[in-house]
Amino acid sequence: MSNINSRIGFFLIVCAVLSLPLWAQEIPLTSDSYEHDYPQWSSDGNWLVYDKWDVTGLRQIYKILSAGGTEIRVTPSDSAVHGWPQWSPDDNWIVYDRIDFTGLWWIYKISSSGGAEISLLTSGSSDREYPQWSPDGNWIVYQMIDGTGYYQIYKVSSAGGTEIALTSSSSDHESPQWSPDGNWIAYNKVDGTGFQQIYKVSSTGGTESALTSDSYVHNGPQWSPDGNWIVYDKYSSTAYNQICKVPSSGGSDIVLTSDNYNHIYPNWSPNGNWIVYEKFDATGFRQVYQVSSSGGTEFALTSDSYEHARSQWSPDEDWIAYRKIDATGFSQIYKTSSVGIEESETGDRHQAIVISVYPNPFTTEAVIRYSLNGNYNDNTGITIYDISGRLVETTNGNMIGKNLKPGIYFLVANGGEIVKVVKLR
Repeated sequence: MSNINSRIGFFLIVCAVLSLPLWAQEIPLTSDSYEHDYPQWSSDGNWLVYDKWDVTGLRQIYKILSAGGTEIRVTPSDSAVHGWPQWSPDDNWIVYDRIDFTGLWWIYKISSSGGAEISLLTSGSSDREYPQWSPDGNWIVYQMIDGTGYYQIYKVSSAGGTEIALTSSSSDHESPQWSPDGNWIAYNKVDGTGFQQIYKVSSTGGTESALTSDSYVHNGPQWSPDGNWIVYDKYSSTAYNQICKVPSSGGSDIVLTSDNYNHIYPNWSPNGNWIVYEKFDATGFRQVYQVSSSGGTEFALTSDSYEHARSQWSPDEDWIAYRKIDATGFSQIYKTSSVGIEESETGDRHQAIVISVYPNPFTTEAVIRYSLNGNYNDNTGITIYDISGRLVETTNGNMIGKNLKPGIYFLVANGGEIVKVVKLR
């Protein structure tokens, strides 16, 4: 990489070994010989809750600090199977479904610090599954096969009580999701088209509204943070599942991905600018990807010979948590840093900045020297960002980078004419 005339930023790879991945580093949070699944962030970002098949031989609810540490079992050691944990908006409670002594799935909650499990329902003869808290924490929505013989959308007070049916038509209604304002529930429904479509209904019940109606299968609706859009995966005309979105008020859907791989289970970033999902890519394994919510270039966040699933954004958007079947042979909880793009008009950039990188073959050290041709001002210099986009070092001298750790870095040369810089967040 010597004698590079540059008017844009470029990659610098400082290697302690012969090769490094081009993806952000994955960090395992668990590593034992048990299966872990369904990680969910607490609203403060400090904890992850998940279910785990543990030493009891049953699936229990666990939590772990998102920075890493010792796993803490939340549910007591009993003869029940627990799954699909979800934090309450205030992080004080965790709701989940549980196979009770009746052999049915019921909706339970427990204090996030542990204690006695509390059943939110006291009678019934059908499975209740996939509970979700309302944004105000007052209600739990879920799906249940009722007297119609189909899965319907129900809700119950988060304090427990009488369940309320929100749908009742002769079709399966599944995967309910609250809108951010709490006024609507989105879900999948197989309707008169013969295909699974995206629907919504008022959180108080009433007439259902179809948001999609074409001859393809739609799955896994997720609301945008502002409530204006719903994202989902769709088996499209490409003969693969693609990530699409549709206005929550209705209208034409917009395709965000379009290559010959399956894309599934999308989730919005908290600021609404990004969508993370799983993609079965050229590695032959399911990897974690993200794409702008406006579409465009996809970014692979993982790329190895293992399966990755259940990806979820951290509240501060810096991390993605997911489950990964790794070298232990079991599904573990992992996190990796997210990727973002920021575009801005920045700096004066000189038209003739010469950057030279001098790696030392006997050590891991790399020194970057640069010089300027022609006139320049005091703003001229080099700025280095790491793979997550954080500022590492900046200087207006003529030598930089002697103390960089091995890794992948982005160099931006500043000075001269104003240009648009695109860099990793």
